[in-house]
Amino acid sequence: MTSSENTDGRTRNRLTLILIAAVFVLPIVVAGLFAGGYFDVSQRHRLNHGTFIAPPLRLADLPAPPATKVLREMAPADWAILFISDAGCDTQCQSLLKELATIRTLVGKEGTRVSVFGLLAEETPDLPSELPRILVDKASVEGIGGRLQQSEPATRLPQVVFLDWRGMIMMRFAPDAPPADIKDDLQRLLRASAIR
Repeated sequence: MTSSENTDGRTRNRLTLILIAAVFVLPIVVAGLFAGGYFDVSQRHRLNHGTFIAPPLRLADLPAPPATKVLREMAPADWAILFISDAGCDTQCQSLLKELATIRTLVGKEGTRVSVFGLLAEETPDLPSELPRILVDKASVEGIGGRLQQSEPATRLPQVVFLDWRGMIMMRFAPDAPPADIKDDLQRLLRASAIR
């Protein structure tokens, strides 16, 4: 056996040993970098844009006045987008409700499973007729507002929320959230909850 063959054999053995060590050590190094915060895995890199409410809010745990009966009687697999405000419906509220109604249209055929409501604490006179349905119920708004402040992460009204057919408020958005983000999350939820 020549010295060049010995050198080649040792080089191959060293490369094999390095490869075996890398297979076992590399995952530990990568995990350490993630844990140390060297990679940005913040909330903005999630699939969803809205914030999940933990734990979800159950409508059944709130007062059940006639004004919100329509929210408690949704058909299976239906969803509602609610704009919840502890005030009346000013021009900003009216504009947002029109945007939410447009989002419902933009999700396509699945939009028939979505209703849009404004849930307000105060009556607002002379609202335009083209707005989505307005529900006025101070007790429900206060109940939801109190629960949102106790949820993780805590938040204050006004908020845009998704309500599922089981009566669970499970995702929220700030009123100034981009409409495209609300639409993306709504489409994902509608696909996942479709009855086949």
